[in-house]
Amino acid sequence: MSGDTIHLGMKAIEVWPENCESEICGDPTIHKITFTDTQEYHPRLIAKILEIEENHRLRKRHLRGACGTKLHHLEKWSSTEAELLTARAKSLFRKVLDYDQSVVDLSWANVYRQGDYCLPHSHLRSTASVVYCIDPGDEDPENDQSGWLCFVDPRLRVCCQHQEGCLTTPFFPGMASGTMLIFPSQVVNTVNPYTGKRPRITLSWNINKDTLPGSPLPANAGNGT
Repeated sequence: MSGDTIHLGMKAIEVWPENCESEICGDPTIHKITFTDTQEYHPRLIAKILEIEENHRLRKRHLRGACGTKLHHLEKWSSTEAELLTARAKSLFRKVLDYDQSVVDLSWANVYRQGDYCLPHSHLRSTASVVYCIDPGDEDPENDQSGWLCFVDPRLRVCCQHQEGCLTTPFFPGMASGTMLIFPSQVVNTVNPYTGKRPRITLSWNINKDTLPGSPLPANAGNGT
């Protein structure tokens, strides 16, 4: 890593590409950005994730509704591609929250296989959470919301379009390949059951301004998205 670039092989990739700006997504507290240089790092990153999923100590599989298979600690993957996306997630945190620093408390990948989903949850120990879509998986012509990330929180005005404080409208922000989303960690989110055959793959980070004491993975604690 050098300055604002990370070298992938012989090529230097900008951490924050020129003219790259996030936009408000549904609610003022949620921002979204889509990167267009994914061909430079997605293929190797997908291969790395599927290798870890196959047989690695960082893999953890819970019940089917616990967000597929989790692969924790991107910093332990020995992956420059994961390092690039972590740098982008931290940059997004600083830009959106107007902080001068950012610290990742916990990072992980989720690999959703057919039938996997994520129950409604919030994220522990963090100010904001970032999720990045590597591969949204297969489209299902009979279920166009298969595997979609969804916010279901009465504190979000976008979810309460008929009465303040009354959740009547789940909010789907849309997550194409290359999309990165940041939202308050306490906001309740979920992922619909995934019905495709190709794995749905995302990355997530819990981020704060400063380092927190203690373990980011306390016993029996879950993470989602």
